[in-house]
Amino acid sequence: MRRSTIHTSERTPQHILRSPYRCHECRERFWVFSRNAYYYLGGAIAMVLITAVIAWSARSVVWGEPHALEDRRGESDEVAPKFASFAGTMKLAQDKDPLAEYKLAQMYALGHGVDRDKQSARKWLERAAQHGHHEAQYEFGLALLNGRDVVQDFERSAEWLRKAAASGNSKAQFELGRMYVAGMGVPVDNVKAYIWLNLAAAGGIERAVSPRDAAFRALSPAQVVAAQTEARRLTEEWSVSTTSSK
Repeated sequence: MRRSTIHTSERTPQHILRSPYRCHECRERFWVFSRNAYYYLGGAIAMVLITAVIAWSARSVVWGEPHALEDRRGESDEVAPKFASFAGTMKLAQDKDPLAEYKLAQMYALGHGVDRDKQSARKWLERAAQHGHHEAQYEFGLALLNGRDVVQDFERSAEWLRKAAASGNSKAQFELGRMYVAGMGVPVDNVKAYIWLNLAAAGGIERAVSPRDAAFRALSPAQVVAAQTEARRLTEEWSVSTTSSK
């Protein structure tokens, strides 16, 4: 059996995928699927798959568009309250509300409802600290300690951290205790360092444990008693203050 020649009259669409062969013995001529048929079939299947993928992608885009629009509307809905909140917060802050001043400082710092502005954030943070907001006192004191967006000033830092620490802020107590150990902005004082670090450790600041123990080893027995008595007094004072505020 050998392949036969395709005549001009046989070049029709139905013969594209078939090839003619002739038997040596009986001389009969017949058609069989050619190798091209498999190539064409593979190509057709690939085209079908590609078309299906494109159609699915288009469908996802079309059906996904309403959700995208809803998401964008949601973003707009979120932005509006932020601006309304900023305007309301600004009004309260201008009336010297310490909580509003602190929130306004955060809004400027993070760019919530207003363009980010470090200078305005620092200004309102300092005002909140001046009007008695304890967290603002700690953050402003820490900024002064680290020289973050403000001139580094250890003495002023110690003043603000002391105010925050005296209100029961554990983070401020930790920083103030370390300053007494190192003599940064304050004279070296192991008794005061132990008091504040002891309170900070009791408030959950794990980093305060090691320097507290180091300060303890530098104290005499009488100093330890005095320092622990003061720490106990402050703790009881805060507990009474918290209970009465409820």
